[in-house]
Amino acid sequence: MYATCTFCYQSLRANTLLETFPVARRVAFDPAKGCLWAVCPACGRWNLAPMEERWDAADECERRFRRTTLRYSSGNIGLAWLADDLELIRVGAALRPEVAAWRYGRTLYRRRPMRTVLADRGARLLAGVVAAVYPGWALARAPRDARATASRLLATLRGSRVIDLVQLAGGGGPESFEARTAAPVIAPRSGGDVPLAVVRYRHLLHAALVRPEPGQPWSLRIPHDHGTLVVAGDRGVRLAARLLSMINGSERGGGFSRELLEGAVAKVDESAQADGYFNRVLAIALRTRWGREREPTLDGSVATAVSPLTMPASPTERLAFALTGRTFWGNGGIGSEPSTALLDVPLVDRLALEMAAHEESERRALDGELAELAAAWREADEIATIADALLPV
Repeated sequence: MYATCTFCYQSLRANTLLETFPVARRVAFDPAKGCLWAVCPACGRWNLAPMEERWDAADECERRFRRTTLRYSSGNIGLAWLADDLELIRVGAALRPEVAAWRYGRTLYRRRPMRTVLADRGARLLAGVVAAVYPGWALARAPRDARATASRLLATLRGSRVIDLVQLAGGGGPESFEARTAAPVIAPRSGGDVPLAVVRYRHLLHAALVRPEPGQPWSLRIPHDHGTLVVAGDRGVRLAARLLSMINGSERGGGFSRELLEGAVAKVDESAQADGYFNRVLAIALRTRWGREREPTLDGSVATAVSPLTMPASPTERLAFALTGRTFWGNGGIGSEPSTALLDVPLVDRLALEMAAHEESERRALDGELAELAAAWREADEIATIADALLPV
């Protein structure tokens, strides 16, 4: 197999995973026709592999594509990510779609700016000094990781700066669980205005995940200037994505280790499978209302709510619901607290929640990328058909 692109003459690079085809970091294949292409990283054109190298390599690609859960399919094109930055493009009938969050996770693998790394280390050191000198101060409560420590310090220093404005229920429309407040809402300025909650950096210190309960949507509790806000459903997930990117340091650069990202992606993937182990455990916890009720009997003597694992309408909220339940189960099981601060959630769980919150946007992005790949495949398939027809019988 050639090592340079036949169109732009740039290097196709190499991979270490495919024993039968160690060429290119992005490999396309058609298992039905036995076609194989090396996709050029420079120009994006598809380079057809020689006939004698195709079938074994296409079979290996098909096996690896089916084994991985980090894939996404739309129409006749599927895209999968394997370790060592190898991407497989599968041509043919779509398999069961999987989570798309891995694409967002890969952006978090990029190297962080040195000033950000030094700032996080300085925050960790300062927090240790403050904890030793002023044990009762807010920073003395040591979070689980350095990024949470840096976020705690950042939230304290930027206390009054505004993060977001959230529309409150009660401004002329019916009360909604999607944005409710424990204090009287802000009075509208005019007949057409709606009350708003002002969320500032200092409110991050007390932002908390609410434990999933039967029959209730996923929700997030965060203070604001006039009370405490409970945001639920997709709206809450979108706000959580912004808050988590601040706490995790994603907006200040990625720099997460591959092991940490793979662990977060694995949690997202397992939470997307309704019959997964932790989803079954979570279903038991929800049926018993986290140990407050007995398991239902066969004769129905104990009333039980329908499992909410299938209740949320959107895939994004379902993922957030399952991931949050898994976090609470790992932090006390049925004896877990009704809520937990975002800063106290383990980093791998916060990353998984951040990825899940971006799931919908990642699916839209992948749909656009797969549409471009489909157009490239049609052109490459025409060339492959002509090339194969020229071979002697």
